[in-house]
Amino acid sequence: MPAASVDLPFLPLPEDKADLLARLIEGLEAPALHWLSGYTAGLATQSAGPSRAVATLQREPSPQQRLTIVYGSQSGNAKRVAEQLTRNAEGAGLAVRLLRADAYPTRELKSERLLVIVISTQGDGDPPDDALGFVEFLAGKRAPALAELKYAVLGLGDSSYLQFCAIGRRLDARLAELGARRIVARADADLDIDTIVKPWLESALAAAREALKANTPLATVTPLRPPHASAAWTRKKPYAAEVLANQRIIARSSAKDVRHIELALEDSGLTYEPGDALGVWPRNPPALIDAVLAALKLDGERAVNHDGVALPLAQWLTEKCEITRLARPFVAQHAAQAQSVELNRLLAPDHAPALTTLLREQQVIDLVRAWPAHWQAEELVAALRPLTPRLYSIASSQKMIGDEAHLTVAHVEYTAFGSVHWGAASHFLASREGGGRVPIFIEANERFRLPKD
Repeated sequence: MPAASVDLPFLPLPEDKADLLARLIEGLEAPALHWLSGYTAGLATQSAGPSRAVATLQREPSPQQRLTIVYGSQSGNAKRVAEQLTRNAEGAGLAVRLLRADAYPTRELKSERLLVIVISTQGDGDPPDDALGFVEFLAGKRAPALAELKYAVLGLGDSSYLQFCAIGRRLDARLAELGARRIVARADADLDIDTIVKPWLESALAAAREALKANTPLATVTPLRPPHASAAWTRKKPYAAEVLANQRIIARSSAKDVRHIELALEDSGLTYEPGDALGVWPRNPPALIDAVLAALKLDGERAVNHDGVALPLAQWLTEKCEITRLARPFVAQHAAQAQSVELNRLLAPDHAPALTTLLREQQVIDLVRAWPAHWQAEELVAALRPLTPRLYSIASSQKMIGDEAHLTVAHVEYTAFGSVHWGAASHFLASREGGGRVPIFIEANERFRLPKD
């Protein structure tokens, strides 16, 4: 949103400077205003005085001298990865700019020389909302020839969908078709993001440094966007919010179960705005854990070492592993363990609709009951996808209720294949009583902001 006029009680500037200031900020967007405020604050702290400090101001690097990182993100994962690459690149001395896909000026693509795209895939092969225009532009006739561009693409997705990382694959192929050259091969990351992302980021950064041959130190004024202070509570370090209320808000005669849940944020420092989401780290239902252990004839107390962490198997299944959603890689491994011709047939390309139905309708317990197999505890933990947080729209305004967050949650509970099934997060929330704790974090939605008062 461009800068608006603000009436200040006192402006410590001579009239001619005040006029220059008004002309300078007219029409500037928020990132430029943040940068300007940080720059001038930096000048105020320099003992050399502003006249000498201004001489250190440098223009934005040319396309030949910079790395551009563009991300498209629906749930925040691609944004976090792109931000990590940006920090790594800046720490390595590279000139870098980071842009959300819908903020990227596509007219500049023809002049780019080094581009990294981090993008997720939604549903049945769709781009995230903030990348729709960017993807359409690249796929369309207006996309320019890119013979001088070097690039890399990282795709993020969910392998429980058949169109896994399809958008990343499409963009990677399209850039090559337009004449651009890869600096590293495309990678596709599943929900277990770090196993793919960490080595890919290292390779991409090394290739970017080689492409730019960056041997110069960082400029005195480097940020092209305002630095953000790290939040005390994050996705990796959630806040244990106390449950203040958990109330059914639908008629008891209804087959549905919808809950109004109130969580305390007091002393957490967490804040949210309209459009933001509340991330909830769920725990799988104890009854489901017992059923899986019984079906596989495994001991829940047995210690399992995985990725340098040792926990009892039951704790892995409760807190760390995804067992309410099936993914194709697990089905493939289970088919091998069960030596099932039927399951292997479902995995063939010409049986894609049947596999889609299986992934949508069945959970891990259904698969292991229908096709018995022998699993070692360590193999099972390694084969299952990691449990991931669920994002819920916040049904409250912090201006009205203070240090609380309210949710409206439809409790997923139904009978299928002869047993009760639950949604991991909704059942976890619905079963929390007053005084219980829920691990949460705030997922900001930078695409949605109401005008300031």
